[in-house]
Amino acid sequence: MKKFISVLLAVILAFSVLAVSVAAGSEYQTYYVENITTDENITIVPANGYDWYVMPGEEFKFYIEVAEDYSDTFVLVEVDMVVVEPDVHGIYTIPDMQKDVTVKAYLSMETEQSNLFASLIVFLRSILDWFMNLFNGLM
Repeated sequence: MKKFISVLLAVILAFSVLAVSVAAGSEYQTYYVENITTDENITIVPANGYDWYVMPGEEFKFYIEVAEDYSDTFVLVEVDMVVVEPDVHGIYTIPDMQKDVTVKAYLSMETEQSNLFASLIVFLRSILDWFMNLFNGLM
């Protein structure tokens, strides 16, 4: 009888450990920050201490590096098709990550663009992206 109880307790303990490890594993889901640039002269770089994979509810910070020859150009940055601005140090922040996101950076050759014109460019690119996704979905 003692042997039976020992085996039963061992089985219960083993399943308890398995259940706890499975439940704990679901807490470690991460979200991915996809980065897309339209020009090899632009690079999206995670800020110090950040990675492309982010835990739910945490923030992601990044900055934009531009090739030396293009340092005076206008860079437009979108997070999930919404234009975002950097802080005073040039750092962009995505707060409270709750899903995978896409960061896109565009380089404009004009140095004196207005925000209205920049928004128009983003709008037109978004429409083009939508039509491309629709077209690719039909194929």
